[in-house]
Amino acid sequence: MSDPLEITGTTRRSVWVFALPGLTMAEATALNQPRYDEDGDLSDWPLAAALGVHPAPDADFIEVFDPTALDGYGFTRYLSEANGMDIGEDAARLDAITDPVVLVFSQALENGQSHFAPSAPLHFAGRYSLPYELPPVIGIDTDSAKGQLPQGKPPKSQARISGMVATVVLIFLAIFVAAFVWVGG
Repeated sequence: MSDPLEITGTTRRSVWVFALPGLTMAEATALNQPRYDEDGDLSDWPLAAALGVHPAPDADFIEVFDPTALDGYGFTRYLSEANGMDIGEDAARLDAITDPVVLVFSQALENGQSHFAPSAPLHFAGRYSLPYELPPVIGIDTDSAKGQLPQGKPPKSQARISGMVATVVLIFLAIFVAAFVWVGG
């Protein structure tokens, strides 16, 4: 088995789950507050430092939340159904987490990071990925598929185009005649 803290350049979407044992949600939220200098460059981000990755991950793809807030839905269900991750046999262990969690999605790690080196207060809970990669969708041109999928609009016939042109000409003539009657009357 490969190192779950290794960041590979795979195209499969993954998520690394870290628990924050002993922290309140307010403390977890404060941990995830990046600070920028006057030039707009990241100067300090406690969560990125605790994750032990360099350069810092993209904050848009990191979630910090309280899994107990998902009581009606469930943390395991959030990972598997809402995000499509294959959690295997870890459902009971993940649902038992009551401390705030940090989810780091693979999209946050597209700047050359190679490995997590988490430090306190983070506790690694698991890495989960999409169950498989889907091949790109190609067109279906078989006889059995005809009429089953949207086929688009057929091209306009010559008779229809001629009728549309005649309608426009008649409207123009009606406006032209009405203008002459108005001016002459």
